[in-house]
Amino acid sequence: MKEEAPFLPAHQNVELEGVVKCGITRRKPGLIVLKRAFKSLLTLLAIFLLYRWAIVRPHHCDPIVSVNSTEPIEHERTKDKVPLEIHVMSKCPDARDCLRELIVPTMVNVSEKVNFTMSFIGSIDPDSDDVSCKHGPGECLGNIILLCAAKVYPDVKLWLGYANCMISDYPDIPKRDLVESCAMEHGLDFQKLNSCISEEGEGIDLLRASIERSQEYNVTRSCTVRLAGDVRCIRDGGKWYDCPGGSTVADLVGDINKLYNGSSTSFW
Repeated sequence: MKEEAPFLPAHQNVELEGVVKCGITRRKPGLIVLKRAFKSLLTLLAIFLLYRWAIVRPHHCDPIVSVNSTEPIEHERTKDKVPLEIHVMSKCPDARDCLRELIVPTMVNVSEKVNFTMSFIGSIDPDSDDVSCKHGPGECLGNIILLCAAKVYPDVKLWLGYANCMISDYPDIPKRDLVESCAMEHGLDFQKLNSCISEEGEGIDLLRASIERSQEYNVTRSCTVRLAGDVRCIRDGGKWYDCPGGSTVADLVGDINKLYNGSSTSFW
């Protein structure tokens, strides 16, 4: 491209144009000024039209998006998380195996795609609203402790890790040493947990609501795994059964990914 001379003020241009070089005839200063002014107007007009074509014109097509915008355009809606729920009893060996063998490894892989809930199995006296648990009052208290952990620390990675720690030593639930050591191991403040547990009515209300949820879905066996509202697998008596999609971590992770990505999944 041919290099152009730098722009100079009008009066300097006139003086330069008034010099006779290489036989070029001297021009009248007034005519030169008019020609240069005309050229300048043409240049400005060309720039204006170019601006209108390149910048303004796309706005008539899409008034929201600027061609100079560096912001990414999001075309896909945020995907809904897949509901995954287990129904357990805190002092049950099948609950321990369910968490250890299936649920915790699955959550390690797909926790960001899952809306996880842990509900508890028990009984409610229709006359008094009193609650009872299969393995005694100690289990009811253990259930309350875990429900309080989920309430005080809603980050599933925290409270599920804590629940796994507690249920791994289910015979010792609800001994204080176990409650405190698991809280320390997973970074939970024992005093905050204790406040929830000790608050009049709070802990028992959490447990009553959790048991009612299990009853609503007619769940009676610990551990029952439900995925997207359907029973996905049951661990009971030391065995897995009613697992039409398979009982391995890979099987469950695969089903969650299909549901998350919008693929239809039938367990039966």
